[in-house]
Amino acid sequence: MKGFAKLETAITIVALLVFSSCTGTVFAADDDVIRIAVVGPLTGTLAFGGNEVKNAIELAVEKRGVALGKKIEFEAADAADSAQSISEFERLYAKGFRIFMGSYGTFSDLAVQAKVDEYGAIMMSAAGWANEYTEHKIKNYFHWTPRVAVFGARLGEYMPEYAKKYLGIEKDKLRVALIWASNYEYVAVAAREGLKAAGITPVYEEGYPIDRKDFTALIANLQTKKVDVVVPCQGSADGVPFRRKMVEMDYKPPLLFAMGLIYDQPDFGKQGPDIVDGCVVMSYTHPFIRRDGAPGLEDFAESYKAKHGWYPLTHATQTYAATLFMLDMIEKAGAYDVDKIREAIEAADVPKGKYPNYWGVKFDEHHRNVGAGDPLAIGQWQKGALVTVGTEEIAVGKPIIPWDPSKLQ
Repeated sequence: MKGFAKLETAITIVALLVFSSCTGTVFAADDDVIRIAVVGPLTGTLAFGGNEVKNAIELAVEKRGVALGKKIEFEAADAADSAQSISEFERLYAKGFRIFMGSYGTFSDLAVQAKVDEYGAIMMSAAGWANEYTEHKIKNYFHWTPRVAVFGARLGEYMPEYAKKYLGIEKDKLRVALIWASNYEYVAVAAREGLKAAGITPVYEEGYPIDRKDFTALIANLQTKKVDVVVPCQGSADGVPFRRKMVEMDYKPPLLFAMGLIYDQPDFGKQGPDIVDGCVVMSYTHPFIRRDGAPGLEDFAESYKAKHGWYPLTHATQTYAATLFMLDMIEKAGAYDVDKIREAIEAADVPKGKYPNYWGVKFDEHHRNVGAGDPLAIGQWQKGALVTVGTEEIAVGKPIIPWDPSKLQ
């Protein structure tokens, strides 16, 4: 009978574990641990971005150490596609993980977010900007950072102001060119909408295949059109050779005003001042803003560099801030309980200046952070460094438009 009793107990335990895995209502995990995970690319072509996000979450967990008086356990899972993302999510879920931060690469976040309601987990994305992140209202999904639609809207606000202030051209006279690689057409769509809202119709538009190598004809067209502002939507594969060809052809538009992508990345800066200097770019929060304008940014940026050897990407900075917020919401919820944490996030109304990204935090009915991107950081490459020149509370320098190297300090 004793053997039967032991078998019965074992069966009961297995049943509880299965029930927990399927419903999320019973936690088989150790009650003394708070578990946070991320699923995304840690190897392959998107590995650098995926590891930036992982590193940021890891550092936030190290800084806090505990939540609700319990140790925080963090695990990152590598995923190369949607199917692997779901598989890794399910594996982590079975281990007791219920809180998931977003990664780098749209495929991983969209795959995981589609599962969180079904499983009773919760997720917050902080490194992605595709509009489709929030197309479906998912009860347990939140989006921390501004989507590409916000970037497009800000383009329509910021760029004409810069053109008027530094070029002396009113927006109704502004000659704008919009160019994009095929894989960034969705960015061009957002840019076009932002320009349209501002009453600006580009005088020249061109999309091209991502594998394009020769930009001679495109640049010749820009010269012929006498463009005042070039708005490029480009990645490393096309943005770098495009800029190199501009320099080779001595083409200097009065203003190049980019919406992130390659133009605010370390790989762009590595091309050197001759290639990058003068470009203006809208960006997320990054380590090169005035750090006293973003509480905690100084500590994060220097700690990250000390640990990894370089300053973090914009995506890492956003993820670090979002992870700190998530840990605060766990504390506010008072329990490692998905429903209570969701309610705490929905009720959050945090003013600017609380987190290292300096934005406020308030989620709308679609679980989008309406404080995100208010404002965006505007930078200009000067002496091979991305210097924040826009937004008074975070600016560290002044723009030079049109670009004139002799005016550098």
